[in-house]
Amino acid sequence: MPKSCRSLMGNRLSGPFPMALTRITTLTNLSIEANEFRGQIPAEIGHLTQLEKLIISTNEFTGPLPAALSLLTNLTDLRISGNNLSGRVPDFLAKLTKLGKLQIEGSLLEGPIPPGLSKLTNLSDLRISDLRGSGSVFPDLRGMQSMKALVLRNCSISGGIPSYIWSMENLTHLDLSFNELTGKVTDSFTNRGTVDYIYLTGNSLTGNIPDWLLRSNSIVDLSFNNFTIGSSGRPTQCQGSANNVQPCLKKNFPCASNGQYRSSLHINCGDKEAIVNGVKYEGDTTPKGASMLYVSPDSNWAFSSTGNFMDDNINDDNYIASSTSKLTMPNSKLYAKARLSPLSLTYYGLCMHNGSYTVKLHFAEIIFTNDSTYRSLGKRKFNVFIQGRMVLEDFDIEQSAGGAGKLVIKTFTAYVTNHTLKIQFYWAGRGTTGIPYRGFYGPLISAISVTPNFQIPLAVEPPQTGSRTKISRTSKALLIGGPIIAIFTALVVGIWIKRRRKNLVNQDLRALDLQIGSFTLRQIKAATRNFDPANKIGEGGFGSVYKGLLSDGTIIAVKQLSSKSKQGNREFVNEIGMISALQHPNLVRLYGCCTEGNQLLLVYEYMENNCLARALFVEEYRLALDWPTRRKICLGIARGLAYLHEESAIRIVHRDIKASNILLDKDLDAKISDFGLAKLNEDGHTHISTKVAGTIGYMAPEYAMRGYLTDKADVYSFGVVALEIVSGKSNTNYRPKEDFVYLLDWACVLHERGTLLELVDPDLGSNYSTEEALLMLNVALLCTNAAPTLRPKMSNAVSLLEGHTPLQPFLSELSLAANSLSSSGLRRNFWENPSESQSITAQVSCNNTSDSSSLDVDGSLRHFAT
Repeated sequence: MPKSCRSLMGNRLSGPFPMALTRITTLTNLSIEANEFRGQIPAEIGHLTQLEKLIISTNEFTGPLPAALSLLTNLTDLRISGNNLSGRVPDFLAKLTKLGKLQIEGSLLEGPIPPGLSKLTNLSDLRISDLRGSGSVFPDLRGMQSMKALVLRNCSISGGIPSYIWSMENLTHLDLSFNELTGKVTDSFTNRGTVDYIYLTGNSLTGNIPDWLLRSNSIVDLSFNNFTIGSSGRPTQCQGSANNVQPCLKKNFPCASNGQYRSSLHINCGDKEAIVNGVKYEGDTTPKGASMLYVSPDSNWAFSSTGNFMDDNINDDNYIASSTSKLTMPNSKLYAKARLSPLSLTYYGLCMHNGSYTVKLHFAEIIFTNDSTYRSLGKRKFNVFIQGRMVLEDFDIEQSAGGAGKLVIKTFTAYVTNHTLKIQFYWAGRGTTGIPYRGFYGPLISAISVTPNFQIPLAVEPPQTGSRTKISRTSKALLIGGPIIAIFTALVVGIWIKRRRKNLVNQDLRALDLQIGSFTLRQIKAATRNFDPANKIGEGGFGSVYKGLLSDGTIIAVKQLSSKSKQGNREFVNEIGMISALQHPNLVRLYGCCTEGNQLLLVYEYMENNCLARALFVEEYRLALDWPTRRKICLGIARGLAYLHEESAIRIVHRDIKASNILLDKDLDAKISDFGLAKLNEDGHTHISTKVAGTIGYMAPEYAMRGYLTDKADVYSFGVVALEIVSGKSNTNYRPKEDFVYLLDWACVLHERGTLLELVDPDLGSNYSTEEALLMLNVALLCTNAAPTLRPKMSNAVSLLEGHTPLQPFLSELSLAANSLSSSGLRRNFWENPSESQSITAQVSCNNTSDSSSLDVDGSLRHFAT
């Protein structure tokens, strides 16, 4: 039979994978790149055994890669980048030994990179980027002597760079950036050809920069490593280089010797200076960017750019985009041009006052179009980080603005603590890369505006001089100084004792590397009207919580440490340290703190919709939460916990997850709050033995009875909250029958009867997905298994709830556990007879939110009105 090819690239086709294609067994070339196909890749794709090229990049495919792909042993070209896949990079790829090109960029797959890839010795183009999950060792590629383009970017690869990499004779492009590589770069370089691009930025490489690199004609970026220059071991100093090597970037941009700090920043990215509404936007017209550090003439700001546009067959890439059509939006001079980057672009605000700032990022899609041409089919996606925290993921300018050629301004609050503001735009392998031509992708930014959220400090007047003044002051001091010194000494002794507590807190705070702002007591008092009782909105773990309004219009929630609170100085410092290190859309944002006088205060973002407990359980304030909203809240909690347990720089067990610690913003997005009880999950420790501190009805049995704390305790608590979300009932207050102490007990009985849907909140009527409700309820029961080892990790719970992981294997374990363990009996036995030595609470109260209520175990309501 004759062989055939099919290309459906860039047609905006949607729906599941076209099954008709799997029946064309003569296909040798299939490309459905840059469409909107979704769902799982079917196992029937294994019927296409004649395929030599398969390109399914830039779609919305989910689920794991099917094992049937291993049957396509004639493949020489496989590209699956830019999808929403789940699971690990599969080992069966090692069976595709004819592959010459393998691209898995931004696919959401998890590491590690399978060792079996070493069998793919015909590879000349290997690109794997932005893997999630666990890290990898450097894969064994020594047999791939045909390698031309090697990209292993942001894959959490640890260890050194193998020396054989530098002897690959055909290598022209090497990108190992944003990994965890250590060690030295070899002093010998035996590549007989020319490596045009070498990107090693964002690792922990050490040692001297080899001479062959400094003499190289290649574009080389070694920034953000720990290199030295010369035999003295002197750190690299970030000065301009005569060749194309960018050895480092300033990690701590020092201010000029005059010490004059700035409080605003305005940049017209990619274009000349412009005056807009009386504000001068500084010009930014430097054309290069493959390996570039640019500092503005007055050292007010800088930018670094990394990467080249691959596959465009252009040696001199253009890093400034110009509009393809006439722009009609207001202030179009800010949007006619923009700075582009194929990989990473970072702007720095230098020598800035420490404090809170409003950052406005101006975007307009000026390359793709709104018409019916091929250029209209492009889709740009990238991530944005401010001060190291991701604020936009998979950001699509055109989608956000409502079309190409339209402006959109994204506004954020940022906190400068070391006089430097960092704004990074990063391409994570997502979006189209070949429309209208190859090499059209990556971040694009039109303008940046940064303004302070505080009153600019005034300069301190210099002291008066003159001998007459000195003599006069000295004489007066001698006449009255004695009595004052005596009185002052007595006061100091008394004040020292009172201030010792504050000093200890300040010492602890200085020991922390905080990424938050500092507020004065005057600011807090002005915001809360001197802690007016009318602004009191609840009782948190520290004491009172107040609503406040900053001078810039920002609404805040202020936690005030009570002198009678069981949470003391240590917990105060603990909470600041925890939250300042954690940045995630589903964690409450900490704006800053204040330790003036005898006050210990935390300043949070204000939550318009209070907390989940009030939204579900308090009749007076109950919200009409529809099913999509409940599912979104549940997923948000799961994602936040998965971040705490597995993704953050420090692993944290919250240990007090409950409905009242889940806050809801204006969009009803879930935010986990109250980290005062959080425990670090130290690497190398399977559990932490600790004094029990949590809430009745939410604590896992092993933690409540034995103080045995692991991240599975949070998993248990999440399961309880998930049940409450579906049912709209409190685990501790709802008793369907006298025999059942908790909602969870009743859920176990209904599960055994096969009637779990009886738990669904009657307020929903029939307006919910039975499939999604059953999934959420079953996941909740998995998470509340009495045996902690049988509970899923939170990342698994997320994958289950998203439908990326099949539920059935877990249900089999749940049934087995139900037959072998009396879970409900174990829970009931403890909760009806809690130990007196255990520090637990049964109170349900909303913390750090808007108007707050608290619901005691006996059902009585306490309300704090504003």
